[in-house]
Amino acid sequence: MKYLSRIFWVAVGCTFLFPLYWMITMSLKSKSEAYSNPFGIPQSWRWDSFGEALSKYHYFTYLENSLIYTVGTIVITLTTGSMLAYCLSRMQWKFNTSMLFYVSMGLIVPIEVVVIPLFQLIKFLHLKNSYLGLILPYSGFAIASCVLMLYAFLRSLPKELEEAACIDGTNVYQAFFKIIFPIIMPALVTQCVLIFIRIWNEFPLAFIVASRDQFRPLTVGLLSFFVNVGVSDWGLIGATMFLSSLPMIIVYMVGNEKIENALTAGAILK
Repeated sequence: MKYLSRIFWVAVGCTFLFPLYWMITMSLKSKSEAYSNPFGIPQSWRWDSFGEALSKYHYFTYLENSLIYTVGTIVITLTTGSMLAYCLSRMQWKFNTSMLFYVSMGLIVPIEVVVIPLFQLIKFLHLKNSYLGLILPYSGFAIASCVLMLYAFLRSLPKELEEAACIDGTNVYQAFFKIIFPIIMPALVTQCVLIFIRIWNEFPLAFIVASRDQFRPLTVGLLSFFVNVGVSDWGLIGATMFLSSLPMIIVYMVGNEKIENALTAGAILK
C-alpha cells in the first residue's frame, strides 16, 4: 500500500512537471519537428530560438515592468500588512474585531468581479498606463491574505517578548521593528514568494490598465507576441514562454524551503 501511494504521488507530480518539460523541449525543436514529434525529446537541439525570441520579443522591457509591479506590490503589502497584523493581534482597541472582519472580506472578492469599477477609478485618478495604476490595486488585493497569515503567526508568539522590551525602555515601534519583525521573517518570506507568483501571473487587470507597450508586463507582452507571430513557429513560442516563466521558477525554487519553515515556525514558537 505504501508503494502504491508513492507511485500515485509520483504520477501526480509528473502531471505538474509535464507542462514545464513540454515547454523546454518545444523550444529546442525546429518547426517541422515540433509537429512531427510534439512530446518527445528533440532529435537535434536548436538553441537559436532563444536568440530569436530575445530579438523579436521585447523581453527585457516586459521583464523590467513585471519586476517593478511585483517588487512594488511586495514592499507595500508586507510593510502595511505586517503593521496592521501586529495591531490586530497584539493590541486591544475598539474596532479590533470589526477591522479583522473587514480585512477577511477581502479574500472573497476576486479581482475580476470589481475590474470595471476599479478601471473607472484608475482612469479618474489618471493612473492608467502608469506603474502605480497596477501596483496599488495589486497591493489592495494582496493585503488581506498577508494580514490574516501574519495575524495567525503573531498570535502564536508569547506576549512576554513585548513586556521584556517595554521594561528595557523600548516603544511600540522599536519593539515591532527590532524584536517582532525578525521573528516573523519566515512568514514574510513566504508571503513574498506567494505574492511574487500571484502578481507575476496576473493578466486581466494588467491587460486593461497597461495598454501601452512600455508599461506591459510579461503576461500581456506574451499575448501580443503570440498575436503577431501566430502558431506556426512552436519553437519560438516555447522559448518565449520559458523565458517568461524562468524568474518565477527560480523564485519558487529558492523560497520553497522558506514556505515549509514558516508553516512550522509558529507551532515551534508557541
